[in-house]
Amino acid sequence: MMIVNPFAGAGQAKKIWPKIEVQLKEQKVNYSVLMTTHPGHGIQLARSFALQHKFEKNWVVVAVGGDGTLHEVLNGLHQGGGDQIPLGYIPAGSGNDFARGINLPTQPLAALLRLLEVQAPTSLDVGVYKNRLDSHETLFTNNVGIGFDAAVVHAANAGQKEHLKKYHLQSSAYVFSLIKAFFNQKGFRLSVETAQAKQQFSKAFLVTTTNIKYFGGGVPIMPTANLHDGKLDLVVVEKIGVLRFIKLFVEMLTTGNHLKSPIVHHFRAETLHLSTNLLENGQVNGENIQKQRFDLHFKVTQRPFWIK
Repeated sequence: MMIVNPFAGAGQAKKIWPKIEVQLKEQKVNYSVLMTTHPGHGIQLARSFALQHKFEKNWVVVAVGGDGTLHEVLNGLHQGGGDQIPLGYIPAGSGNDFARGINLPTQPLAALLRLLEVQAPTSLDVGVYKNRLDSHETLFTNNVGIGFDAAVVHAANAGQKEHLKKYHLQSSAYVFSLIKAFFNQKGFRLSVETAQAKQQFSKAFLVTTTNIKYFGGGVPIMPTANLHDGKLDLVVVEKIGVLRFIKLFVEMLTTGNHLKSPIVHHFRAETLHLSTNLLENGQVNGENIQKQRFDLHFKVTQRPFWIK
């Protein structure tokens, strides 16, 4: 079953899908396809599919789109009781961080060919978080951010990309969003608790709980992240001036030495508890989480992926 988000990648997924179908037919692949029409539709489609087919074998569900599409399909399968249905992925979005994290080609047709070579599913770690005020569990393949990175996501998703699209300046949306978010985002109080430690921060700025190496469209925030260790990585960056932040960001992109900075704090744990005292922006897999006071409990589970 292919669940395709034609809007992913500013419409690039819609353009590439006919080429994917040509390959599927040439390879004589037996498949069905469902197209999403609006945000959240991927959850609905995947949930309905899981409710109907969760006890049947030989199914693989493939998300075609960006990290947000993958996030919707993952959670739809979970809500429908389909956690044992293997999940495949053809990246056709803007960021494609999960593809990078599993060394999957970020070109859709190359990723499809890799997908067709798979003979059996592979179990990978998946993050799970629950808000204290909400019994609903949310799964994530990539990361959950509070503060700066979430503010960038909110700004970029607020229509700037569509506004710039007609001028072929979509990537500029992220630059504008980053600058705007840096000066708007204030330091905030954060409490971090693991089974081994508890720490308070008075001026947290960027707070990212990650399952993979990358965030923000290829930024290696946690080069040593491991999808097989049963643990999540938390990176907390304290508020600093713009010049120090630029230096830190360059190190993040190039050497990985950002983790040695005294204002960068790293936790690796099977469970995490994060709480903030103020209303903050949040994001998961590049999708907005409503601004709120966060009180999140994290853990790790495993599920099968159709990857090689």
